[in-house]
Amino acid sequence: MTVRVFNAGVPGNTTRELLARFQRDVAMRAPELVILWAGVNDRLYPGHTLELPEFEENYRELLERIEAIGAEVLIGTLPPQFVPYLVEQFPGVAAYPESPAERLAPVNAFLHALGLPLADFEAVVKSRPIGEERESYLRNPANSGVRDGLHLTEAGAEAVAQCAAAAIRNYALPTGRIVCFGDSLTYGLGLRRETTYPARLAELL
Repeated sequence: MTVRVFNAGVPGNTTRELLARFQRDVAMRAPELVILWAGVNDRLYPGHTLELPEFEENYRELLERIEAIGAEVLIGTLPPQFVPYLVEQFPGVAAYPESPAERLAPVNAFLHALGLPLADFEAVVKSRPIGEERESYLRNPANSGVRDGLHLTEAGAEAVAQCAAAAIRNYALPTGRIVCFGDSLTYGLGLRRETTYPARLAELL
């Protein structure tokens, strides 16, 4: 069987933007499976954040649209960040009354509670140090030459792809046409196209 994996990640997107481009970037591709990985920007991107009720409403609407086009879904949990570098990039994060981890925790709890096929990308990233160590799955000076702390290294994208591939097999999900739908984590900001998680997933299936 031919496997086609489409990278429909756009940096900076929240669930509002995902809804706005769903028809063009998902429905028009007639996928059998949609991997939905979204929520970090909804809760952490200064000037673009959504309160939890709107995020949850938008997310459920995305799930309904995926079902309406006859596709199955695999949802992804949200990874942690290395906060010092995150705040350097987005100083507004420091003004939130909660820590980034506290802002994302309810989202991951919501995702787990949905009872849908789930790839635990949070656990993947947490399996390595969250800091300045070279082995971190988050980009830092030791492994990527940049003070990032938010986006994945090539090794991190590979690990996420392996997690997604394992979940697809475990849940017996279809593999003919897959749309990876999300933000910069899906897009693979800072990575070569062939090393992004959607590209590696295509090779693994």
